[in-house]
Parts: sequence; structure tokens; C-alpha cells
Amino acid sequence: MHSTLEKLIKLSSPFANPYYKAVVGILYLESRVMQDLDDHLSKFKLTYQQFNILRILKGQYPRGVQLSLLKDRMLHKQSDVSRLVSRLEKLGLVQKNENDLNKRKLSITLSDAGMKLIQSIDVADEKFKSVLSNLSPAEIEHLNILFDKVFVHQLPQMQVNATD
Repeated sequence: MHSTLEKLIKLSSPFANPYYKAVVGILYLESRVMQDLDDHLSKFKLTYQQFNILRILKGQYPRGVQLSLLKDRMLHKQSDVSRLVSRLEKLGLVQKNENDLNKRKLSITLSDAGMKLIQSIDVADEKFKSVLSNLSPAEIEHLNILFDKVFVHQLPQMQVNATD
């Protein structure tokens, strides 16, 4: 009998093993969530990567941050952060300030317009629930616990010990 995932991706035979099925399921889910988020954020004329930068800057506000911090905290590591920041600056959503001592080090801050925009994007909106909206709050909590269990192996060893 085919599972829902197998039907969605039109798989003609069962997955080789449950781990591979889980990986494919996560990839399929990521694709659907990103599609929903991109559709939602397009109303604000933002891409998900731009939204992610504004979200990071909001968390650091009013301090400015360097490109390296943004690169480190981006969820999609392959993003061209300097190009994204330049676009956001042209839109008036961020400000780049040169360091007087080292011209290569920029300090990037959220502009007033950027703060207003990021505050107007309600993460409690139904679109942020996306394809997960059919899960109960308890199921979402369980899913987040499972994510933590998977992600703990991504942390440097000293941080893992601090969370035990």
C-alpha cells in the first residue's frame, strides 16, 4: 500500500527504507513550505532570503552587524548575502555604514522602513503555518522535539553539553 508521500511524488514502488523516505519527506515538505512562504512574502515584495536578513537584523536591533554574522545565521547558506543586503539597501530597508578604522568592514542596520515592514509581517499568519496547519499544537510540539533531536548533532560539542 502506498503512503501519502508516495502518492504525492507518484512513486511506483515503496521506498528502499524508512530513513530514505523520511529524507524525501523532509525535502518535499521544505519545498512546499518555501513555496507557501514565497507566495505570502511576495505580497510584501520580499523573497524569503530578504525576509530572513530583515528578521536577523530585527533580532540585533539597534546594533549593526557585519556581513559575516548574517552569513552565519542565514538558513540557506548558499545565499549571496552581500547582494541581498545591497538590494535591501536600494529598497531603503537597511543601512550600510562603513567602519572608520576598516573600510572593508560594514555595519548593517535595519532602517526605520525596514523595521516597519518586518513588524507588519505577522508570523502568526496562517501562511506561516503553511502545510503544517492540519497538525494540532501537541503534534507541532512533538515535531519540534524531533527536530531538536536531529539538530543536536549539528551543534559544536561544547554547546551540546551545555544543553544536557
